Amino acid sequence: LSDETSRATVNVGVESRVAESCSPITVAHGHVADLIAKKIDYIFIPNVIDAESNDSQTNSFLCPWGQTLCFVIRATPSFAAYNEKILSPNVRFRLGANKVKDQFFEMARKLGVSRRENDRAIERAYDSWYEFNSRLKVTGNEAVQSVLDAGTKAIILLGRPYNLYDEIVNLNIPNKLRQHYGINIIPLDFLSNDDIDIRDLNENMYWNYGQKIIKTARWVSRFKNFDLIYITNFKCGPDSYIKHYIQDAAQKPFLTIQFDEHSNDAGIVTRCEAYLDSKGFFK
Repeated sequence: LSDETSRATVNVGVESRVAESCSPITVAHGHVADLIAKKIDYIFIPNVIDAESNDSQTNSFLCPWGQTLCFVIRATPSFAAYNEKILSPNVRFRLGANKVKDQFFEMARKLGVSRRENDRAIERAYDSWYEFNSRLKVTGNEAVQSVLDAGTKAIILLGRPYNLYDEIVNLNIPNKLRQHYGINIIPLDFLSNDDIDIRDLNENMYWNYGQKIIKTARWVSRFKNFDLIYITNFKCGPDSYIKHYIQDAAQKPFLTIQFDEHSNDAGIVTRCEAYLDSKGFFK
């Protein structure tokens, strides 16, 4: 694995990219450079097109930058000499585990991996993912119930994983809100809201995380104890598209925070303080 994101990762990403991408894609360039510096044998950057979805939505796509990251990296001059080291199978998780096994085997057989080994690895990966996701939900349910039982308030974080969980990308704002102000913070991935219907808001939400974000906003509308902070990036096309659906789903004011590689936390913390005060967190 590459090292955890640092300011050096971001700076290398800015220097190596050839297009004005969103901040997470810029950071990804920095992580590729880190792997190259480690003199690894291969770099695994799958071309993930879509994700699983538990409802009747016919689409569940990742964003265009996420889908095409492997091609963008190959087209980056500073990485051109390492193109043969990049492994990038086309992956359609929406098509199910058996299809995913086929897609990975196209790559695996070139590495001398048998079909049996390939399929077992995919099965283990699915098992690990389902176990991990289950643990998230259990922890989230406990946190939600704790807030409700105590009659306190909490912030639900909306956003994509690379924005919510990378402390450099989001300037560690979620942890600062917890450490400095004692705010209860629950990211959307911890909530059990897959069964929430949003078809009245958007009959067929195109983006996978668009579905998750809007479902979470609707979940929040059911409780007075929970409010929303939406963490996103400048230049994020899908997020700009789904933003107005959040308001319709939540039926309450929410705060949007946009980051890029040049952001600093002073102004953002001030905005968070104002929002939290307006929502009664400091009473």
